[in-house]
Amino acid sequence: KFVPARMLVNGRSIFYDTSITSYDYYHIETADHSVIMADGMLTESYLDTGNRRAFRQNNAVVSIPLSRDLSWDDAAAPLTVSREAVEPIYRQIEGRAKEQNCPVQTAPQPLTYDSDLHLVTDTGAVLHQIREHNGRVMFMIPAGVKSVRIVSNASRPCDVVGPFVDDRRTLGVLVGDVKLYEGNATTTLTAYLHQADLSGWNNVEDSTMRWTDGSAHLDLGRRPLGSIALMALQIHAGGPYLLADTAFEKSALHA
Repeated sequence: KFVPARMLVNGRSIFYDTSITSYDYYHIETADHSVIMADGMLTESYLDTGNRRAFRQNNAVVSIPLSRDLSWDDAAAPLTVSREAVEPIYRQIEGRAKEQNCPVQTAPQPLTYDSDLHLVTDTGAVLHQIREHNGRVMFMIPAGVKSVRIVSNASRPCDVVGPFVDDRRTLGVLVGDVKLYEGNATTTLTAYLHQADLSGWNNVEDSTMRWTDGSAHLDLGRRPLGSIALMALQIHAGGPYLLADTAFEKSALHA
């Protein structure tokens, strides 16, 4: 089976060498996709999945000129990215690196579980929560506000859980139902659960909840003039987050 090298980075025996600022990248293509040996490491020949034009050829070499638009179904071995399959391999390599006292090349980054959840109105005002109860976070919504952004810290699971998790989405908080209490009426907002290309939301996976990317647009619909509303956000999950991705850390870097 093939496992992407990025999913095995442990900061000791496998790490990103940022001291190398430029390099030449060579691909070897075989008539059939193959497992080959390069510098003592088993790897793969080039599999033309449609990116042939990304490579530049300056010298005369024997080549297969036409794009073949292959897929991993044509590969010499299956591609494996599931955590169940990759994490044991990762742990084995990591354990061997520790036993051999390989020095830490990249230290683990500090994490936080604080989501710093708040709202930003369409006029730029920041709204902080007034209370939290039973998984629901409450906000007072001023009169005249037509939309808000659900703002929070956000990080990628592959960065905070481990590279063996093949999830490179930037995740903020997992929002369930959203209710707006205004006057004697209660409105349940649902548009964000169905609009695929809505700003600041990750892909639709479930009809009852959806991940933000850290700054998600939420339309409040038609509201009575001059009224103040109470919004209840149901939050199913959030964090951990890289401390470097937090709003506090970013503001400190810009100070």
